[in-house]
Amino acid sequence: MVSVSKLPYVVFREILANCNASVLSALSNTSRHFNNNLIRDLPRNMFKIKISIQMMAMLETSKGDTSESFFIPYLDCDRLDLKDILESAMFSFSNDSLASLTVSIDGMTRFLKCDIDSLIIDCGHCIGMMPQILGWLNERQQSINELIIKYEAERDVEDLDYFLKNMNVVESFVIYVDTLPDGMRPLHPKFKCDFLSVTDHPSNNWMSLKDISNSDCKHIQLDTSEFTPTEWNTFLKSWKNGSNQRMEYITANIIESEDMMIELTDGLNVVEREESLIRTFVFVSTPCAFFGGLDIKREDEKVASVVIGPIMHDNDDGKQIRALTVVVWPEGTN
Repeated sequence: MVSVSKLPYVVFREILANCNASVLSALSNTSRHFNNNLIRDLPRNMFKIKISIQMMAMLETSKGDTSESFFIPYLDCDRLDLKDILESAMFSFSNDSLASLTVSIDGMTRFLKCDIDSLIIDCGHCIGMMPQILGWLNERQQSINELIIKYEAERDVEDLDYFLKNMNVVESFVIYVDTLPDGMRPLHPKFKCDFLSVTDHPSNNWMSLKDISNSDCKHIQLDTSEFTPTEWNTFLKSWKNGSNQRMEYITANIIESEDMMIELTDGLNVVEREESLIRTFVFVSTPCAFFGGLDIKREDEKVASVVIGPIMHDNDDGKQIRALTVVVWPEGTN
């Protein structure tokens, strides 16, 4: 029987390219010689890697339609009941356990010769650890494609502030923010990525629509955020004057007022389109139909349409909340 590692280089490399991560791990334990050949010949970034930093820390590999998940060991994890909901609610990494976790991640990704594509962080399990996590991430790679953060109210707000100011996300940033303490200072984040999704509590004030004006994103979803007509007016004027050059789409909510349309359109020179006009915009590969709307043109001839949707719900103070969407049309399609 011919040893796999003694096959011609091209054949051996092709075999490795068709293995999943668990098979590669098993093969690496057959002999030191085979492991050395595997490390030498395994193609780089053959897998997409997703890491979850939480009590049940996980590494997921994906290649085509195939994915596998692996638990990431760290210091003292064997003392925890990883499936206990109550213990999970009380858990937080120590400096030593987080350091051992990142060492494990580095070892696993080094073996697979892959960067981290996606990172999920449960901030409730990483109290005070954001500088340590971000320092580790930025040292091992220049940027990350996707970042997902789950942030809870009672946790250290300085963690969130630090991460927002120092992260480098290329494609997608998704953040879930629970109710924050009253009187918490605004954080004034500036986002730069292709896709931004913020699921927030309407009473929070850590982020404003002005912060979105100062950001640089293509597709923006602020599905639970609520802004006044005046705030939307300021945002649209900022776009008309040249902010958000890459923006193609934003959706959030507007707080209805007695003079909503006057406040929204003040000084914008809008063109109201008939409801019978149906235009289609493709949002992340999904076609969406827009009926009518208010068109705004800026000096570079780009046109944005504002569409106000139906009432979503009533607030406790009786004010009604409507969905609001802004689409920036590709040249020649509006």
